[in-house]
Amino acid sequence: EVDFSAPSATEVSSMGAWGYPAAPPYNGLEMFKCVDRPGRLSLSPSLPTMYRIGCTMTGGSSGGGWFRVVDGETKLVSNTSIGPVTTGWLAGPQLGR
Repeated sequence: EVDFSAPSATEVSSMGAWGYPAAPPYNGLEMFKCVDRPGRLSLSPSLPTMYRIGCTMTGGSSGGGWFRVVDGETKLVSNTSIGPVTTGWLAGPQLGR
């Protein structure tokens, strides 16, 4: 289920991002995940705030889904949209905003 009304980062205790990172040390052939408590990333005051999590996935993981569990149900709440060329963090939009 896609959650187009996902809460702000401060209201979420944990979420996971899945993807197929292709930049070294990865090869794009295996799926990896990162699970973290989300923070906020703001690129501009005129744009919606994004979720941000610590993650070691590299380039190639873009588009991978971000999920959280709500009352025993897994919900899609974001997708990997940006991150640095090297590892460290990923960010994705709050779907519906």
